Amino acid sequence: AQFCTAAAFPSFITDLLPSLIAICCTLVNCNCDSFKPGKLKRRQCDNCKHGWVAHALSKLKVHHMFQSSQVEIVHSNVVFDICSLMLYGTQAIPIRLKILLDRLFSVLKQEEVIQILNALDWTLQDYIRGYVLQDVAGKVLDRWAIMTFEEEIATLQQFLRFGETKSIVELMALQDKEGQAVLVPSTRTNSDIRTFIERNTPRSTASLSTTKVEKISGNSMHHFENFINSMAFMLPFQLLGSVPAPFLGSPPGAMQHHHQKRMSNIC
Repeated sequence: AQFCTAAAFPSFITDLLPSLIAICCTLVNCNCDSFKPGKLKRRQCDNCKHGWVAHALSKLKVHHMFQSSQVEIVHSNVVFDICSLMLYGTQAIPIRLKILLDRLFSVLKQEEVIQILNALDWTLQDYIRGYVLQDVAGKVLDRWAIMTFEEEIATLQQFLRFGETKSIVELMALQDKEGQAVLVPSTRTNSDIRTFIERNTPRSTASLSTTKVEKISGNSMHHFENFINSMAFMLPFQLLGSVPAPFLGSPPGAMQHHHQKRMSNIC
């Protein structure tokens, strides 16, 4: 699919009619001027049947990469917009995008990271894992909604905007056999994407209130690298029973110490 640039709606419209914020489609020859989430597939527009990324790019304007070599400062609003491209309505993340997003998350405050994930209906545990383990009803998933390859390529280009990820994307582009043209968007620190998603996504357990943000103890490591003290939540269910309960939340090294103590007792 080919994406064309589309101007954002005039500010006087969004100011006077905030409840009617529209995300128009950027696909060539598509006249859809308002993304309408599908009832079964949130990432597919009910109006034109095109995907979320094709619409969201209307708020993330692009220019050819050679027109500018400047990079942007990482802002939480911009990271939210990019996160929406890969997390909104999905249950799994392409590994290349997760590597890049981890870099941006490491620059933000931990509260900002958790707020972004919660707003897009992802838990921190699921994000670290790279896919959603259970649905809202608690059923273990055996299939996952994930962005298409074309959407992944379009999203990769967004990471050229930041010094933390630009060189990595350029290396990925060299390795990409598809020979896709690489684009770099213009500077934009705010858009209507967050407002649109918040107004069109029923809030159940997720909350953007900082008073409900998960509290995580910190140390000398960066907060994003030290979010979870134990990685037991990533183990398959059949293996959880083999891990002693006291060690499910123990600091790293506790299991090894326990094993060495048991071996010394046996000897």
